[in-house]
Amino acid sequence: MKYYFLLLLFFSQLSLANCEQASESCVPVGEWQFSLSLGAGVYTNPLNGGDNIPLILIPKISYYGENVFFENNTLGYSFFETDAVIVSAITQLNHENAFFNRWHPQNIILGSTTSSSIADSGNMNSDNQEPLENQTPNMSPDKTEVSLDDIPKKRWAIDSGIQVNWFIDQFTDVQLQILHDINGVYNGFNGQLQFTQNFKFDSLINTTPSYSFGASVNSKNLVDYFYGFSDKNSDLPEQSYQGKLSINPYFRFTLVHKFSSKWSAQLHIKRIFLNKATTDSPLVNSNKVDTVFMGVTYDF
Repeated sequence: MKYYFLLLLFFSQLSLANCEQASESCVPVGEWQFSLSLGAGVYTNPLNGGDNIPLILIPKISYYGENVFFENNTLGYSFFETDAVIVSAITQLNHENAFFNRWHPQNIILGSTTSSSIADSGNMNSDNQEPLENQTPNMSPDKTEVSLDDIPKKRWAIDSGIQVNWFIDQFTDVQLQILHDINGVYNGFNGQLQFTQNFKFDSLINTTPSYSFGASVNSKNLVDYFYGFSDKNSDLPEQSYQGKLSINPYFRFTLVHKFSSKWSAQLHIKRIFLNKATTDSPLVNSNKVDTVFMGVTYDF
């Protein structure tokens, strides 16, 4: 039996569902899909010394087989499917790396999932930093400012785990992810729970708005690896920070207007609210991350 996967609108998170081939939101199994968006936007970086990412030319690549699928930064295999629920094993580059590496796929494509995983161990905060137990937590509001130039380069983390998509109806779905790094970079987990609602109004011909709200969870070890800091030359507690588990809520709004089967206009707005466990870090200078983009898209 052939399955077709529901594609959430441009910039939305990966979703899979059974649907009819005639539907505009579906693609047949076994075909590569490619689109290119041209417009203006920005992806903000909350780190001291981190540059905001301009969004001008954005590609999107996807493939859906009978069980295997690929979308931008996410490779997956669906091993359980019903009409309402799909369970998949997925692998992707960790999203926190995007703030530390300019050429991370999230800074170029912005089309794959946002996630995280589970485990705890007293590993080192980075290759050149002291173990977590030798660091001193920073609870002072007068934190010392630390720039990206002051810390060791962060390694690329690869996350792998489970993704569950529950399709409540043809316009509404819930997605859950639980991921863990598989290459021993931060030895922790991250996760995400997201609710997405799409709309179709008779008065808005060829126009589809949608919104999502949810929360991402980063484990203590993940936060400590990316945002922890220890000044070996100082005995002052305010010049050290040890990460803690962080829950970051977010919302997203997308508006798509189709001019034809190939051309569409896109508006995408997303804000992530960073938890205090992250913003207390001397590396972080903002309590939010914004993504804004407006442009046109061509589907090849």
